[in-house]
Amino acid sequence: MASFRFYYRGKKEKGKVSVRLIHNSLDCTISTPYYTLKEYWIYKTTKNGKSTYKHKTLDELKGGAQLKQHKENLIGFRERLERQLITDVNEGLPITNEWLKSAVKKHSTVLTSQEEIFAEQQKLNKEKTKKEEIEKKNNLLNAIESIFLKYKTNNKELKKFKTTYNWVVEYQLYKNNSSQKETKFQTKNFNQGFIDDFKDWAVNEMKYKLSTAVGHLKRIKRAIKYAESIEDEGIVKLHRTINDLNFVTTKEQEQQEDKIVVRLTFDEFDKIDDLDFDDDEVLKEVQKCMLIGGETGLRFSDFGKLNNDNLKTTLGGVEYWEFKTSKTKKWVQITKTERLEYFLDKYGDPKTDYSDNEDILLNEKMKVICKKAKINESIEMEISKIINVKGKETRRYVRGFYPKYKGITTRTLRRSFATNYYGLMDTELIMRVTGHTDVKSLREYINVHDDKIVAISYEKINKIHKDRALKLKKVE
Repeated sequence: MASFRFYYRGKKEKGKVSVRLIHNSLDCTISTPYYTLKEYWIYKTTKNGKSTYKHKTLDELKGGAQLKQHKENLIGFRERLERQLITDVNEGLPITNEWLKSAVKKHSTVLTSQEEIFAEQQKLNKEKTKKEEIEKKNNLLNAIESIFLKYKTNNKELKKFKTTYNWVVEYQLYKNNSSQKETKFQTKNFNQGFIDDFKDWAVNEMKYKLSTAVGHLKRIKRAIKYAESIEDEGIVKLHRTINDLNFVTTKEQEQQEDKIVVRLTFDEFDKIDDLDFDDDEVLKEVQKCMLIGGETGLRFSDFGKLNNDNLKTTLGGVEYWEFKTSKTKKWVQITKTERLEYFLDKYGDPKTDYSDNEDILLNEKMKVICKKAKINESIEMEISKIINVKGKETRRYVRGFYPKYKGITTRTLRRSFATNYYGLMDTELIMRVTGHTDVKSLREYINVHDDKIVAISYEKINKIHKDRALKLKKVE
């Protein structure tokens, strides 16, 4: 069987490649127009304890982009020679040294003119640039960064994605230090293994909450899918399992369902109402927001919508407010109960224009108010504390037993509303206020378990039959 083999026979560091043809009794070698480097072909090794040099075959050549291109050129050249040989043998032409010279001259595609060299270089540069651009678009950090533009007018979402970006930077550094080799995550690396390892790093190494890590992972997926959607098909590579990923295992789900939800009861809101802050306008305003927030479940940004323009009346004469919430853009109905009307009459309309920075102040003042109201029962919960993580002082949520007032934040009010009124008012109305789309997620939000549902049902059923018994007694 005929074969074409390539050799470097020069002594200089750069020279021409030679091709050797072995066919039947013919064994001849001639020089080709292709220039190459000695280091591509010759390597130093040892044999029987002595240094020696060996020659690589064409298929053994490995290296950077320039060598890869050189190898591809020679492989193409070899294939053209092989096709010519088959054709000429079938036609009965003699295969000689002269035949090889003629075939090499005919099938070598070495550039000769400066114009050809320049054009080829331009082509290679263009291909290289395109390849580099595609590599950039498949870089995970670049994919996350691509979604920044989408949320440039939504500071809250933009801030979340920028935080996720910083998390991935930290995680990538951690992987580099652990493996002692440079890691640059690609979009196609986002698979189940990535998710599990990322959670392990976030929870066990960095001491973050699992829910926080999962939130970042979900944003990474959103960013990758967005990066894919804004490019031509096939440019951004995704892992084949991208749509079948599990962010939370069954065991983790069970642990999350056992999460602690801090809420204020009706009695505790009454204690807050009993406090007098006439000499402190800031605390009085926060007191007002706490009472109205706990009674309506609204975010502070929607308090201003409890006005006459949005007030409606049912056929039965019950007044209620109806409007779209600022954040979710969903319609809600807030019944004008006697308790809510009492708070509005006593305290007036609450402040609605709180900035992001004022959330911190609100959380601090709420704790002050609850402490004054003696809401100091020791309960298990998670609070933000300074701890040592990898030799650095940093803030993390730590579970333990603390006075209840230490766990009160702006989120407590909405959870308190949903928990206190769950089972007492229509669940759909609660879900419209909280923004949940199904009962299961609402129950997870307020941490209501089956025992409370059973207790509520027990009380309701008993009340129904007690009321019936009273009516029957009156009739008699």
